[in-house]
Amino acid sequence: MTTDDERERMCGMASVKECAQEAVAKNRDELIQLVMDLVRHPSTKGNELSAQTFFADKLRELGAEVDMFEPDLERLRQHPGFVTDRTSFAGSPVIGSVLKGAGGGKSMILCGHMDVVDPGDGAWTYGPFSPRYLDGKVYGRGACDMKGGIACNYMAVKSLRDAGIRLKGDVKILTTIDEEVGNCGMLALTEKGYSADGALVAEPSDEALTVSSAGSIWYKLHIYGKAAHGGSAYYGVNAIYKALPFISRIRDWEEERRLRLFGKARFYENLPVPFCIGVNMFHSGTMPAIVPEEAVLDGRIGISPLETTEEIMKEFEDMIQRVAQADPWTKEHPPLVEYHPSRWVSRSLDPDHPLVQTVKANYRDLKGVDPVMDGMKACSDSGTLQHYGHTPAFEFGPGPGTALHQTDEYVSAESLLNVTKVIAATLIDWCGVAEE
Repeated sequence: MTTDDERERMCGMASVKECAQEAVAKNRDELIQLVMDLVRHPSTKGNELSAQTFFADKLRELGAEVDMFEPDLERLRQHPGFVTDRTSFAGSPVIGSVLKGAGGGKSMILCGHMDVVDPGDGAWTYGPFSPRYLDGKVYGRGACDMKGGIACNYMAVKSLRDAGIRLKGDVKILTTIDEEVGNCGMLALTEKGYSADGALVAEPSDEALTVSSAGSIWYKLHIYGKAAHGGSAYYGVNAIYKALPFISRIRDWEEERRLRLFGKARFYENLPVPFCIGVNMFHSGTMPAIVPEEAVLDGRIGISPLETTEEIMKEFEDMIQRVAQADPWTKEHPPLVEYHPSRWVSRSLDPDHPLVQTVKANYRDLKGVDPVMDGMKACSDSGTLQHYGHTPAFEFGPGPGTALHQTDEYVSAESLLNVTKVIAATLIDWCGVAEE
Protein backbone atom coordinates (compact mmCIF):
# COMPACT_ATOMS: atom_id res chain seq x y z
CA MET A 1 0.00 0.00 0.00
CA THR A 2 1.38 3.41 -0.95
CA THR A 3 1.40 5.83 2.01
CA ASP A 4 1.07 9.61 1.74
CA ASP A 5 4.79 9.95 2.50
CA GLU A 6 5.73 7.46 -0.22
CA ARG A 7 3.45 9.20 -2.71
CA GLU A 8 5.01 12.55 -1.85
CA ARG A 9 8.51 11.14 -2.44
CA MET A 10 7.38 9.77 -5.83
CA CYS A 11 5.63 12.98 -6.88
CA GLY A 12 7.80 15.56 -5.20
CA MET A 13 5.79 18.69 -4.39
CA ALA A 14 3.35 18.07 -7.25
CA SER A 15 -0.35 17.58 -6.65
CA VAL A 16 -1.86 14.15 -7.13
CA LYS A 17 -3.17 15.13 -10.57
CA GLU A 18 0.15 16.64 -11.62
CA CYS A 19 1.83 13.44 -10.50
CA ALA A 20 -0.62 11.42 -12.62
CA GLN A 21 0.00 13.62 -15.66
CA GLU A 22 3.76 13.15 -15.29
CA ALA A 23 3.28 9.40 -15.14
CA VAL A 24 1.17 9.45 -18.32
CA ALA A 25 3.83 11.51 -20.08
CA LYS A 26 6.52 9.03 -19.03
CA ASN A 27 4.39 6.20 -20.39
CA ARG A 28 3.95 7.84 -23.81
CA ASP A 29 6.09 5.32 -25.69
CA GLU A 30 4.40 2.44 -23.91
CA LEU A 31 1.00 3.86 -24.85
CA ILE A 32 1.95 4.02 -28.52
CA GLN A 33 3.45 0.53 -28.36
CA LEU A 34 0.26 -0.86 -26.81
CA VAL A 35 -1.84 0.51 -29.68
CA MET A 36 0.52 -1.13 -32.14
CA ASP A 37 0.50 -4.42 -30.25
CA LEU A 38 -3.31 -4.45 -30.30
CA VAL A 39 -3.45 -3.61 -34.01
CA ARG A 40 -1.24 -6.62 -34.80
CA HIS A 41 -4.13 -8.87 -33.79
CA PRO A 42 -6.55 -8.97 -36.76
CA SER A 43 -9.68 -8.93 -34.59
CA THR A 44 -12.30 -8.87 -37.31
CA LYS A 45 -15.67 -10.43 -36.58
CA GLY A 46 -15.18 -13.96 -35.31
CA ASN A 47 -11.43 -13.53 -34.88
CA GLU A 48 -11.24 -11.61 -31.61
CA LEU A 49 -9.72 -14.33 -29.41
CA SER A 50 -6.02 -13.52 -29.85
CA ALA A 51 -6.51 -9.79 -29.19
CA GLN A 52 -8.68 -10.44 -26.15
CA THR A 53 -6.24 -13.01 -24.76
CA PHE A 54 -3.36 -10.57 -25.18
CA PHE A 55 -5.31 -7.79 -23.47
CA ALA A 56 -6.48 -10.05 -20.65
CA ASP A 57 -2.85 -10.78 -19.86
CA LYS A 58 -2.10 -7.05 -19.82
CA LEU A 59 -4.95 -6.49 -17.38
CA ARG A 60 -3.64 -9.21 -15.09
CA GLU A 61 -0.29 -7.40 -15.07
CA LEU A 62 -2.18 -4.46 -13.56
CA GLY A 63 -3.55 -6.70 -10.84
CA ALA A 64 -7.08 -6.78 -12.22
CA GLU A 65 -9.56 -9.57 -11.60
CA VAL A 66 -10.20 -10.71 -15.19
CA ASP A 67 -13.36 -12.44 -16.38
CA MET A 68 -12.95 -13.43 -20.04
CA PHE A 69 -15.92 -15.40 -21.34
CA GLU A 70 -17.83 -16.22 -24.49
CA PRO A 71 -21.37 -14.79 -24.56
CA ASP A 72 -24.05 -17.40 -23.96
CA LEU A 73 -26.04 -17.23 -27.18
CA GLU A 74 -29.06 -19.17 -25.96
CA ARG A 75 -29.28 -17.17 -22.75
CA LEU A 76 -29.01 -13.88 -24.60
CA ARG A 77 -31.80 -14.86 -26.99
CA GLN A 78 -34.21 -14.32 -24.09
CA HIS A 79 -33.05 -10.71 -23.61
CA PRO A 80 -35.20 -7.94 -25.19
CA GLY A 81 -32.04 -6.24 -26.49
CA PHE A 82 -30.69 -9.35 -28.22
CA VAL A 83 -29.71 -9.13 -31.87
CA THR A 84 -26.94 -10.88 -33.78
CA ASP A 85 -26.43 -12.85 -36.96
CA ARG A 86 -23.99 -15.20 -35.25
CA THR A 87 -24.76 -18.86 -34.67
CA SER A 88 -21.96 -19.15 -32.12
CA PHE A 89 -19.64 -16.98 -30.05
CA ALA A 90 -16.98 -19.68 -29.87
CA GLY A 91 -13.60 -17.97 -30.10
CA SER A 92 -15.12 -14.51 -29.58
CA PRO A 93 -14.90 -13.71 -25.87
CA VAL A 94 -15.63 -10.49 -24.05
CA ILE A 95 -13.63 -9.20 -21.10
CA GLY A 96 -14.92 -7.87 -17.83
CA SER A 97 -12.22 -6.85 -15.39
CA VAL A 98 -12.23 -5.17 -11.99
CA LEU A 99 -9.48 -3.24 -10.26
CA LYS A 100 -10.71 -3.06 -6.69
CA GLY A 101 -10.50 0.28 -4.95
CA ALA A 102 -9.86 0.93 -1.29
CA GLY A 103 -13.57 1.56 -0.71
CA GLY A 104 -15.76 4.60 -0.25
CA GLY A 105 -15.59 6.04 -3.77
CA LYS A 106 -17.72 5.95 -6.89
CA SER A 107 -17.08 3.23 -9.45
CA MET A 108 -16.16 3.76 -13.09
CA ILE A 109 -16.37 1.66 -16.25
CA LEU A 110 -13.82 2.26 -18.99
CA CYS A 111 -14.78 0.34 -22.09
CA GLY A 112 -14.09 -0.20 -25.74
CA HIS A 113 -14.78 -2.72 -28.49
CA MET A 114 -12.01 -5.02 -29.68
CA ASP A 115 -13.67 -5.96 -32.97
CA VAL A 116 -12.64 -4.05 -36.08
CA VAL A 117 -14.17 -3.77 -39.53
CA ASP A 118 -12.72 -5.74 -42.42
CA PRO A 119 -9.74 -3.92 -43.96
CA GLY A 120 -11.29 -4.14 -47.42
CA ASP A 121 -9.52 -4.27 -50.75
CA GLY A 122 -7.87 -0.85 -50.61
CA ALA A 123 -4.13 -0.49 -51.12
CA TRP A 124 -2.81 -0.20 -47.56
CA THR A 125 0.62 1.39 -47.48
CA TYR A 126 1.96 -0.91 -44.75
CA GLY A 127 -0.73 -3.55 -44.42
CA PRO A 128 -3.76 -3.20 -42.14
CA PHE A 129 -2.32 -5.39 -39.37
CA SER A 130 1.31 -4.33 -39.73
CA PRO A 131 1.20 -1.16 -37.61
CA ARG A 132 3.62 1.72 -38.11
CA TYR A 133 4.35 4.82 -36.07
CA LEU A 134 5.26 7.71 -38.34
CA ASP A 135 5.08 11.49 -37.96
CA GLY A 136 3.07 11.34 -34.75
CA LYS A 137 0.52 8.86 -36.08
CA VAL A 138 -0.10 5.16 -35.41
CA TYR A 139 -1.32 3.46 -38.58
CA GLY A 140 -3.31 0.24 -38.86
CA ARG A 141 -6.83 -1.15 -38.95
CA GLY A 142 -8.48 -0.39 -35.64
CA ALA A 143 -5.82 2.10 -34.52
CA CYS A 144 -8.51 4.78 -34.34
CA ASP A 145 -11.64 2.62 -34.02
CA MET A 146 -10.95 1.79 -31.34
CA LYS A 147 -7.81 0.13 -30.09
CA GLY A 148 -6.37 3.58 -29.50
CA GLY A 149 -9.15 4.25 -27.02
CA ILE A 150 -8.68 0.87 -25.34
CA ALA A 151 -5.00 1.70 -24.90
CA CYS A 152 -5.92 5.07 -23.36
CA ASN A 153 -8.19 3.36 -20.83
CA TYR A 154 -5.48 0.90 -19.87
CA MET A 155 -2.65 3.41 -19.68
CA ALA A 156 -4.67 5.86 -17.58
CA VAL A 157 -5.07 3.20 -14.90
CA LYS A 158 -1.49 1.98 -15.23
CA SER A 159 -0.13 5.52 -14.90
CA LEU A 160 -2.05 6.01 -11.66
CA ARG A 161 -0.57 2.78 -10.36
CA ASP A 162 2.92 3.82 -11.48
CA ALA A 163 2.48 7.12 -9.61
CA GLY A 164 1.50 5.28 -6.44
CA ILE A 165 -2.06 6.62 -6.55
CA ARG A 166 -4.72 4.24 -5.23
CA LEU A 167 -8.35 4.99 -5.90
CA LYS A 168 -11.23 4.55 -3.49
CA GLY A 169 -13.73 3.38 -6.08
CA ASP A 170 -13.54 0.31 -8.30
CA VAL A 171 -12.47 0.67 -11.93
CA LYS A 172 -13.89 -1.83 -14.40
CA ILE A 173 -12.15 -2.12 -17.76
CA LEU A 174 -14.37 -3.84 -20.34
CA THR A 175 -13.59 -4.86 -23.90
CA THR A 176 -16.46 -6.04 -26.05
CA ILE A 177 -17.01 -7.71 -29.39
CA ASP A 178 -19.81 -7.35 -31.95
CA GLU A 179 -20.01 -3.55 -31.58
CA GLU A 180 -19.68 -3.09 -35.33
CA VAL A 181 -22.84 -5.16 -35.88
CA GLY A 182 -25.04 -4.52 -32.89
CA ASN A 183 -23.70 -4.54 -29.29
CA CYS A 184 -24.24 -8.18 -28.33
CA GLY A 185 -20.87 -8.18 -26.57
CA MET A 186 -21.84 -5.30 -24.33
CA LEU A 187 -25.23 -6.90 -23.78
CA ALA A 188 -23.49 -10.04 -22.48
CA LEU A 189 -21.47 -7.96 -20.02
CA THR A 190 -24.46 -6.00 -18.73
CA GLU A 191 -26.49 -9.20 -18.45
CA LYS A 192 -23.72 -10.62 -16.25
CA GLY A 193 -23.98 -7.62 -13.95
CA TYR A 194 -21.27 -5.22 -15.09
CA SER A 195 -22.42 -1.73 -14.17
CA ALA A 196 -20.99 1.30 -12.38
CA ASP A 197 -21.73 4.83 -11.19
CA GLY A 198 -20.45 6.14 -14.52
CA ALA A 199 -18.79 5.03 -17.74
CA LEU A 200 -16.51 6.43 -20.40
CA VAL A 201 -16.52 4.81 -23.83
CA ALA A 202 -13.27 5.72 -25.57
CA GLU A 203 -14.70 5.79 -29.10
CA PRO A 204 -12.80 8.05 -31.55
CA SER A 205 -14.78 11.17 -30.69
CA ASP A 206 -11.87 13.47 -31.58
CA GLU A 207 -11.71 14.50 -27.90
CA ALA A 208 -15.32 15.70 -27.98
CA LEU A 209 -17.76 14.72 -25.26
CA THR A 210 -20.59 13.04 -27.14
CA VAL A 211 -23.31 13.12 -24.52
CA SER A 212 -25.92 11.76 -26.93
CA SER A 213 -25.66 8.97 -29.45
CA ALA A 214 -28.01 7.96 -32.22
CA GLY A 215 -29.41 4.48 -32.65
CA SER A 216 -30.43 2.62 -35.76
CA ILE A 217 -32.16 -0.45 -37.10
CA TRP A 218 -31.92 -2.10 -40.51
CA TYR A 219 -35.17 -3.28 -42.03
CA LYS A 220 -36.15 -5.62 -44.86
CA LEU A 221 -39.53 -5.12 -46.52
CA HIS A 222 -41.00 -7.85 -48.74
CA ILE A 223 -43.70 -6.72 -51.20
CA TYR A 224 -45.55 -9.39 -53.13
CA GLY A 225 -46.96 -9.53 -56.62
CA LYS A 226 -47.89 -12.29 -59.05
CA ALA A 227 -45.57 -13.72 -61.71
CA ALA A 228 -46.57 -13.82 -65.38
CA HIS A 229 -44.90 -13.91 -68.78
CA GLY A 230 -43.84 -10.46 -69.89
CA GLY A 231 -45.79 -10.88 -73.14
CA SER A 232 -49.02 -11.22 -71.18
CA ALA A 233 -48.10 -9.13 -68.17
CA TYR A 234 -51.76 -8.32 -67.52
CA TYR A 235 -52.14 -11.79 -66.00
CA GLY A 236 -49.66 -10.87 -63.32
CA VAL A 237 -49.10 -8.21 -60.68
CA ASN A 238 -45.77 -6.41 -60.88
CA ALA A 239 -44.19 -6.33 -57.42
CA ILE A 240 -41.91 -3.47 -58.45
CA TYR A 241 -44.89 -1.28 -59.25
CA LYS A 242 -46.53 -2.27 -55.97
CA ALA A 243 -43.35 -1.29 -54.16
CA LEU A 244 -43.37 2.29 -55.44
CA PRO A 245 -45.97 3.67 -52.96
CA PHE A 246 -43.98 2.17 -50.08
CA ILE A 247 -40.77 3.79 -51.30
CA SER A 248 -42.53 7.13 -51.67
CA ARG A 249 -44.05 6.87 -48.19
CA ILE A 250 -40.72 6.01 -46.57
CA ARG A 251 -39.18 9.11 -48.19
CA ASP A 252 -42.04 11.25 -46.89
CA TRP A 253 -41.66 9.69 -43.44
CA GLU A 254 -38.04 10.82 -43.24
CA GLU A 255 -39.10 14.41 -43.98
CA GLU A 256 -41.95 14.25 -41.45
CA ARG A 257 -39.54 13.03 -38.79
CA ARG A 258 -37.01 15.69 -39.74
CA LEU A 259 -39.61 18.40 -39.12
CA ARG A 260 -40.84 16.72 -35.95
CA LEU A 261 -37.39 16.25 -34.43
CA PHE A 262 -35.51 19.23 -35.81
CA GLY A 263 -34.14 21.31 -32.93
CA LYS A 264 -35.52 18.98 -30.26
CA ALA A 265 -32.63 16.55 -29.96
CA ARG A 266 -29.85 18.64 -28.51
CA PHE A 267 -26.51 18.60 -30.38
CA TYR A 268 -28.19 17.45 -33.60
CA GLU A 269 -29.78 20.81 -34.45
CA ASN A 270 -27.34 21.72 -37.22
CA LEU A 271 -27.69 18.54 -39.24
CA PRO A 272 -29.86 18.91 -42.36
CA VAL A 273 -31.43 15.50 -41.65
CA PRO A 274 -30.52 14.49 -38.10
CA PHE A 275 -31.71 10.88 -38.22
CA CYS A 276 -31.65 9.61 -41.77
CA ILE A 277 -34.00 6.99 -43.17
CA GLY A 278 -33.37 5.34 -46.49
CA VAL A 279 -34.30 2.64 -48.95
CA ASN A 280 -30.74 1.64 -49.72
CA MET A 281 -31.10 -1.72 -51.46
CA PHE A 282 -33.68 -3.02 -53.94
CA HIS A 283 -33.98 -6.60 -55.22
CA SER A 284 -36.63 -7.87 -57.61
CA GLY A 285 -37.21 -10.15 -60.57
CA THR A 286 -35.51 -13.17 -62.08
CA MET A 287 -35.35 -12.19 -65.78
CA PRO A 288 -36.60 -9.39 -68.05
CA ALA A 289 -39.34 -11.56 -69.57
CA ILE A 290 -41.07 -12.39 -66.28
CA VAL A 291 -43.29 -10.08 -64.23
CA PRO A 292 -41.64 -10.08 -60.77
CA GLU A 293 -43.62 -11.68 -57.98
CA GLU A 294 -41.60 -10.14 -55.15
CA ALA A 295 -39.72 -6.93 -54.46
CA VAL A 296 -37.45 -6.61 -51.44
CA LEU A 297 -36.43 -3.27 -49.99
CA ASP A 298 -33.59 -2.99 -47.48
CA GLY A 299 -32.77 0.17 -45.58
CA ARG A 300 -31.75 1.91 -42.39
CA ILE A 301 -33.79 3.89 -39.89
CA GLY A 302 -31.93 6.37 -37.70
CA ILE A 303 -33.23 6.69 -34.13
CA SER A 304 -32.94 9.85 -32.07
CA PRO A 305 -31.98 9.92 -28.39
CA LEU A 306 -35.59 10.97 -27.71
CA GLU A 307 -36.99 7.67 -29.02
CA THR A 308 -36.76 3.99 -28.22
CA THR A 309 -36.10 1.26 -30.76
CA GLU A 310 -39.45 -0.31 -29.93
CA GLU A 311 -41.33 2.95 -30.59
CA ILE A 312 -39.72 3.39 -34.01
CA MET A 313 -40.32 -0.21 -35.04
CA LYS A 314 -44.02 0.13 -34.20
CA GLU A 315 -44.29 3.46 -36.02
CA PHE A 316 -42.64 1.96 -39.10
CA GLU A 317 -44.81 -1.16 -39.10
CA ASP A 318 -48.02 0.84 -38.60
CA MET A 319 -47.08 3.10 -41.50
CA ILE A 320 -46.40 0.15 -43.81
CA GLN A 321 -49.75 -1.34 -42.86
CA ARG A 322 -51.57 1.88 -43.70
CA VAL A 323 -49.95 2.02 -47.13
CA ALA A 324 -50.89 -1.60 -47.73
CA GLN A 325 -54.51 -0.95 -46.79
CA ALA A 326 -54.81 1.75 -49.46
CA ASP A 327 -54.34 -0.72 -52.35
CA PRO A 328 -56.73 -3.68 -52.90
CA TRP A 329 -53.89 -6.02 -53.90
CA THR A 330 -51.50 -5.25 -51.04
CA LYS A 331 -54.44 -5.24 -48.64
CA GLU A 332 -55.11 -8.86 -49.59
CA HIS A 333 -51.39 -9.69 -49.93
CA PRO A 334 -49.80 -7.66 -47.12
CA PRO A 335 -46.07 -6.91 -47.11
CA LEU A 336 -43.78 -8.61 -44.63
CA VAL A 337 -41.56 -6.46 -42.38
CA GLU A 338 -38.36 -8.06 -41.11
CA TYR A 339 -35.28 -6.66 -39.39
CA HIS A 340 -31.64 -7.42 -39.98
CA PRO A 341 -29.66 -8.81 -37.03
CA SER A 342 -28.02 -5.43 -36.50
CA ARG A 343 -29.40 -2.88 -34.06
CA TRP A 344 -28.04 -0.09 -31.90
CA VAL A 345 -29.73 1.60 -28.95
CA SER A 346 -29.83 5.39 -28.81
CA ARG A 347 -29.17 7.23 -25.57
CA SER A 348 -28.77 10.67 -24.05
CA LEU A 349 -27.07 12.02 -20.95
CA ASP A 350 -27.71 15.42 -19.39
CA PRO A 351 -24.74 17.72 -20.17
CA ASP A 352 -24.92 18.81 -16.53
CA HIS A 353 -24.43 15.26 -15.27
CA PRO A 354 -21.57 15.21 -12.74
CA LEU A 355 -19.47 12.82 -14.84
CA VAL A 356 -19.78 15.03 -17.93
CA GLN A 357 -18.82 18.08 -15.91
CA THR A 358 -15.87 16.25 -14.36
CA VAL A 359 -14.43 15.29 -17.74
CA LYS A 360 -15.13 18.78 -19.04
CA ALA A 361 -13.24 20.40 -16.16
CA ASN A 362 -10.24 18.10 -16.55
CA TYR A 363 -10.08 18.71 -20.27
CA ARG A 364 -10.17 22.46 -19.64
CA ASP A 365 -7.37 22.13 -17.10
CA LEU A 366 -5.27 20.25 -19.65
CA LYS A 367 -5.99 22.21 -22.83
CA GLY A 368 -7.05 25.62 -21.55
CA VAL A 369 -10.36 25.49 -23.46
CA ASP A 370 -13.66 23.72 -23.00
CA PRO A 371 -14.07 20.52 -25.00
CA VAL A 372 -16.57 20.31 -27.80
CA MET A 373 -19.84 18.84 -26.57
CA ASP A 374 -21.72 17.00 -29.28
CA GLY A 375 -24.04 14.20 -30.29
CA MET A 376 -22.55 11.08 -31.84
CA LYS A 377 -23.79 10.56 -35.38
CA ALA A 378 -22.84 6.89 -35.44
CA CYS A 379 -23.74 4.23 -32.88
CA SER A 380 -21.87 2.90 -29.88
CA ASP A 381 -21.88 0.44 -26.99
CA SER A 382 -22.90 3.33 -24.75
CA GLY A 383 -26.59 2.95 -25.59
CA THR A 384 -26.67 -0.69 -24.50
CA LEU A 385 -24.58 0.08 -21.40
CA GLN A 386 -26.85 2.92 -20.32
CA HIS A 387 -30.16 1.34 -21.30
CA TYR A 388 -29.58 -2.22 -20.07
CA GLY A 389 -26.62 -1.76 -17.73
CA HIS A 390 -28.20 1.25 -15.99
CA THR A 391 -24.90 3.11 -16.11
CA PRO A 392 -24.63 6.78 -17.16
CA ALA A 393 -22.29 6.69 -20.17
CA PHE A 394 -20.87 8.81 -22.95
CA GLU A 395 -18.02 8.78 -25.45
CA PHE A 396 -14.68 10.48 -25.02
CA GLY A 397 -11.76 9.25 -27.06
CA PRO A 398 -8.87 10.13 -29.37
CA GLY A 399 -8.98 11.16 -32.98
CA PRO A 400 -9.18 12.04 -35.69
CA GLY A 401 -12.67 10.63 -36.03
CA THR A 402 -12.46 11.06 -39.80
CA ALA A 403 -9.81 8.31 -40.04
CA LEU A 404 -11.89 5.36 -38.86
CA HIS A 405 -12.93 2.60 -41.28
CA GLN A 406 -10.62 4.00 -43.96
CA THR A 407 -7.64 2.57 -45.78
CA ASP A 408 -4.50 3.63 -43.86
CA GLU A 409 -6.55 4.28 -40.74
CA TYR A 410 -4.56 6.05 -38.05
CA VAL A 411 -4.77 7.67 -34.63
CA SER A 412 -2.88 10.73 -33.44
CA ALA A 413 -0.27 10.13 -30.72
CA GLU A 414 -0.93 13.60 -29.31
CA SER A 415 -4.62 12.83 -29.05
CA LEU A 416 -3.88 9.50 -27.37
CA LEU A 417 -1.83 11.32 -24.77
CA ASN A 418 -4.47 14.02 -24.19
CA VAL A 419 -7.26 11.50 -23.71
CA THR A 420 -5.19 9.35 -21.36
CA LYS A 421 -4.35 12.35 -19.20
CA VAL A 422 -8.00 13.44 -18.99
CA ILE A 423 -9.16 9.92 -18.12
CA ALA A 424 -6.53 9.63 -15.39
CA ALA A 425 -7.53 12.98 -13.86
CA THR A 426 -11.20 12.05 -14.09
CA LEU A 427 -10.60 8.78 -12.25
CA ILE A 428 -8.96 10.75 -9.44
CA ASP A 429 -11.97 13.06 -9.14
CA TRP A 430 -14.68 10.50 -9.73
CA CYS A 431 -13.39 7.52 -7.77
CA GLY A 432 -11.50 9.49 -5.12
CA VAL A 433 -7.98 8.91 -3.83
CA ALA A 434 -7.40 6.62 -0.87
CA GLU A 435 -5.76 8.42 2.05
CA GLU A 436 -3.52 5.67 3.39
